[in-house]
Amino acid sequence: MNDDRMNDESGDIRAAVAALLRIGEPGDGLLTGLVDEVGPIAVLELIRAVAAGKSSAVEAADSLTPIVNAVAGSGQLGEAFDRWAVRGADAQGQRDLEAVQRLGGRLVIPSDDEWPPALRDLGPAAPLGLWVRGKARLDAVLQRAAAIVGARAASNYGTKCASDLAWDLAARGLTIVSGGAFGIDAAAHRAAIARDGTTIAFMAGGVDRFYPAANTELFNQVLECGAIVSETAPGMTPMRHRFLLRNRLIAASSQVTIIVEAGWRSGALNTARHALELSREVAAFPGSVYSASSTGTHRLIRHHEAELVTSCEDVIELIEGAQPMLFNDGSLPTEGPRLRSEGPSQSPADPIDDLAEREKICLNVLSATKALDVGTVAARAGLTVPNTLSALALLELAGLSARRDSGWVKLRRQK
Repeated sequence: MNDDRMNDESGDIRAAVAALLRIGEPGDGLLTGLVDEVGPIAVLELIRAVAAGKSSAVEAADSLTPIVNAVAGSGQLGEAFDRWAVRGADAQGQRDLEAVQRLGGRLVIPSDDEWPPALRDLGPAAPLGLWVRGKARLDAVLQRAAAIVGARAASNYGTKCASDLAWDLAARGLTIVSGGAFGIDAAAHRAAIARDGTTIAFMAGGVDRFYPAANTELFNQVLECGAIVSETAPGMTPMRHRFLLRNRLIAASSQVTIIVEAGWRSGALNTARHALELSREVAAFPGSVYSASSTGTHRLIRHHEAELVTSCEDVIELIEGAQPMLFNDGSLPTEGPRLRSEGPSQSPADPIDDLAEREKICLNVLSATKALDVGTVAARAGLTVPNTLSALALLELAGLSARRDSGWVKLRRQK
């Protein structure tokens, strides 16, 4: 009887975490902090009460005040409950669990033996759980792992560098971690598979939606020799901010992150930034001084933010010669190496860089061809309607969006 009760409680916790992964966006430190303090079931019940109109967001926040004063950002709890409640009514954790189980997948949560210990270094930015498809056990295969990331529009040189490196590292027993994208990511995955190694693909959308779809055959191969992983709920679409937040998982799960071909504004540099903040090793392959695809990697090397490597042996030396710092208190360093933001004079500033995170998320949701009403934008962005209206107004002022009769559209920027 006691075993049955424990199994029921474990199932309830897993279902609650599944629901919260649909309610919150990746990297929501406030939601993670609340779950750590009062548990996923209690947090989910409060969110559902607000969504159903049984409690106001302020009342829900006030009920937690004596408990969560130590949680970072707890002063914004009222606004957060309003935001979470937008998706609260539709979040059915058991339904998502069953959907992924039908695909042969599972939800791994921090209390499971399979949970990768390295992700605890993310502290409040650690995921509440991970949706996983594939034969590999995360705790086992991520004990020795190297992330290989870089440009989507990779050159033949970059593709060969990534392939050779992944092949050699896989031969040495390292798991190859990447993001499943075109270019460098795909080359790394394919080489690891060809060498009968293990490879993990971290996705920015649901594990039931392969993205990019053109890599479907590759993803099916990954399932056979590794795993496809995401903290985003099943069925949810990849968006730019989810790609950037996904990158922290790639960096945290690997002992070293190797950048192979990255332009000045490449998303791979975001992965390098996360690795630096976690005191992980960062390495970069040099390219031609005439290649725009290597300007980002050269900047990393020039600013001493990455070690120059040209072979598997160089990477192995980095891993064996340095032990990544573990943050035992569960916090990230407040200061540390970061990518420098200054750019060449020929690269004009991008107006998107000056946007707050809320506006960036709304811009990612908008379509250039189909007008979306405010409610749809709010639901997809995980924001309240008032916050969405405010963000849309700022985007319009910045010349990035426009209001039409049936809703809002993204404006195409002039090249």
